Amino acid sequence: MPLPSKRNPQDIASSLEAWFTDKFKHPCSIQDVGIPTGTGMSSETILFTLHHDGLVEPMVARIRPSMQDWPVFPVYDLDAQVQAMQLVAARSQVPVPTIRFIEKSEDLLGDPFFVMDRVNGDAPPDMMPYTFGGSILDDFSPTELRDLQRNSVNILAQLHAMPLDGADTSFAAPHSNNPLQRLLQEQRDYYDWARNNIVYPTIEAAFDWLVANMPTNPGPTVLSWGDARIGNILYNRSVPVAVLDWEMVNLGPAGIDVGWMSFMHRFFQNLAVNYGMAGFPDFMLPADVLADYVAAGGFDIGDLHWYEVYGAMRFAAISIRTSGRQIAYGEAVQPDDPEDLIMHKDLLIQMIL
Repeated sequence: MPLPSKRNPQDIASSLEAWFTDKFKHPCSIQDVGIPTGTGMSSETILFTLHHDGLVEPMVARIRPSMQDWPVFPVYDLDAQVQAMQLVAARSQVPVPTIRFIEKSEDLLGDPFFVMDRVNGDAPPDMMPYTFGGSILDDFSPTELRDLQRNSVNILAQLHAMPLDGADTSFAAPHSNNPLQRLLQEQRDYYDWARNNIVYPTIEAAFDWLVANMPTNPGPTVLSWGDARIGNILYNRSVPVAVLDWEMVNLGPAGIDVGWMSFMHRFFQNLAVNYGMAGFPDFMLPADVLADYVAAGGFDIGDLHWYEVYGAMRFAAISIRTSGRQIAYGEAVQPDDPEDLIMHKDLLIQMIL
């Protein structure tokens, strides 16, 4: 469920006008304030146009959610997101928006935020899922759809090839002799926070499976985008023009991103099939994703299935939090079986069996 906005567009425009006027030391005006729909489960995104000194600049503000209002994550580090995007821009060809400013005070909009240039492009939506129809992918030819898949996976290969020697990666988790063990512990800590003292046997079983089947050679530690999926990429047809949403950035094996990208399409496709829709059954198949990644120069990640299960477990923990928020907002009711909050429970069970 996208994060609902409680902010008034006119108040946002007034506050930003004063803020930009102070930044640029000349009069500024804010127009066309809007809130995008269809994507975003955590941070709030505000679109607007800045007019100043004869310039017309489309921009985006990413606002940290209120930490008293059902945040999806216990910590939102805007500095980490900004530093990650700036590092990617400086050391790779991965397209990321240009960061303009970061405001750490809560006084202006009620929560800290950062501002970046807006990039023209289209993203496959989460709500309703692009596999349900009505998205930019509907009129793609099989060749264009294949190109979009290949180009999206190439983004991961480029990101993971980015040199980290001498780079300041203090915004991410520290290097570890066993990064997968560290990541699993981080996810266990998140699950314990999100579950609110309720035990979810399917998630517990997924943790047990992951521990019992740990990859023996996870490869080098790379900068991990974290939320690597096509819904977080803006495209010009099949060509990526901006990689967005770095809230889950971390350090870890390359398989984390590859498995997440593969699993997230599998989740949306499974959802479409469950509702009697065709979706895109030949898109983002695991073997094709892995082959495209290797062909683009990506690392040998070994057992892709392990990383897909890891992604499915991680998404399950996130879904009990987002579903709990829907219940708190009166948009859903508490089910008799708490595990019904896991939207892909049957798929996760199938994957670990």
